[in-house]
Amino acid sequence: MQNNTKKFNFFLMILICSYFNYKAISNESDNNQFAQINSGTNHYLQFGIGGSGSLLRDYATSPLFYDGIGLNTHTAWLRRSDERERLFEIGFAGIGYQARIPENQLIQPYSTAVLGQFNLRYLQLWKIKKWSNDLYNVKVGGALQTTQNIRTNFDLGNAGFGIENISNLMASGQVTRDISRTKSKELDLWFFKPILKPVKRDIRFQMNLGILNLNYRPGYAYVYDSEIIGIETDILSWIFANYKWSLNGYRINTELEYITYLPNGNARSWSYIWDIANAPGKYETFQMASHQIRYTYYFHTKKS
Repeated sequence: MQNNTKKFNFFLMILICSYFNYKAISNESDNNQFAQINSGTNHYLQFGIGGSGSLLRDYATSPLFYDGIGLNTHTAWLRRSDERERLFEIGFAGIGYQARIPENQLIQPYSTAVLGQFNLRYLQLWKIKKWSNDLYNVKVGGALQTTQNIRTNFDLGNAGFGIENISNLMASGQVTRDISRTKSKELDLWFFKPILKPVKRDIRFQMNLGILNLNYRPGYAYVYDSEIIGIETDILSWIFANYKWSLNGYRINTELEYITYLPNGNARSWSYIWDIANAPGKYETFQMASHQIRYTYYFHTKKS
């Protein structure tokens, strides 16, 4: 009986030692993965999808405000390190709008519009060491962004097709706050005691402010028929004969992002994006603002 007790205690001691050895190896592995994610330059291929609420008004077609909801998608190539960041992004959006028409007891008009949007953005940022520390990383730089809108509202007849391009050279600033969990943490939930492993997480805020704001808008209204000179007149030249480039207006967009990095090097994030643009053009103003909630998955790649 005594020998059996000694054997049992011996095996129990082996099991306890094996358990603590496993935990030590597991924690060491987690910490190594955590360190790998933190160091060096990382290349990512991004895919994102989001829902948006939008508001627009175009005085060239109607002074009415239009409220809308839509779907946004984007893909991007990102190169990010502690010292520098480069991004090239392509985005698409489809939004349905309803006009804000004052209530009328006699007859209540109803009008809808549809917008298709194509976005391009190139961004470069550099770290400002004087303003950065172990928790905060401050970067500044610039961005070039262009947005092409194509809109339809058949209730406006021959003025129901609208096009504008808004292109901006922007000053950019970004602040990243490290909120990583560097050690394993055990939660005491009565019968369950899950262990939260070390994980790298960031909260990132970025603002872009337009310093050179270009827009391609019609001269006065969309209803314009230019003269036809001969049978070789280019159809696009005829359609856009009344369009002119203007250097005026403003554009501001911000992004607040919560990023979680995975042990395999990939990452995922939720972000809130706000964008506002005002394009006066030559005579009639176009205004637009949007709010977007976006989910993005980062695929870690060896090359950009």
